[in-house]
Order: sequence, then structure tokens, then C-alpha cells
Amino acid sequence: MKVKVTIQSTELTKEDLRSLLQAIRDCEQSTFRDKKIFILVEVPDFTKDELAEILKSIKPPYSYGPVILKYSSKKT
Repeated sequence: MKVKVTIQSTELTKEDLRSLLQAIRDCEQSTFRDKKIFILVEVPDFTKDELAEILKSIKPPYSYGPVILKYSSKKT
């Protein structure tokens, strides 16, 4: 079954985002250990390095990634 869950906020800090992602990772590890789950994080205000720092701080680390894609909504 395909499932998509969206969490959106304009009030989270960098540390809040890290805590939220760690909580998702903790739940995944304890409840869905044998399932593959893809997590997409979009934070347009962060640089690639800032986002990489947050994603790399999640423990245990993900098997794949983090994969960071930079895109722009500006037309060229």
C-alpha cells in the first residue's frame, strides 16, 4: 500500500526539525524495523550543508543517504 504523510509548519526551529526527524527514526526502528520507509524533507530556507548537518545527526544513520537535492522554483 502506498502511503504519503505530510507534516508542515512555519514555527519549527532547526532543533525542532532535528527532534522531529529523530522521533520518526526512533519510531521506525522500534515499530517498523523490517519496512522500507522513504522520508522527504523540504526546507527552502536551509542551505544544503545545514540540511545535511541535521540529517547526518539522526541516529542510527539511515542505510542510504542523506541524498540532498537543490532545486529552485524560479524559471530560468
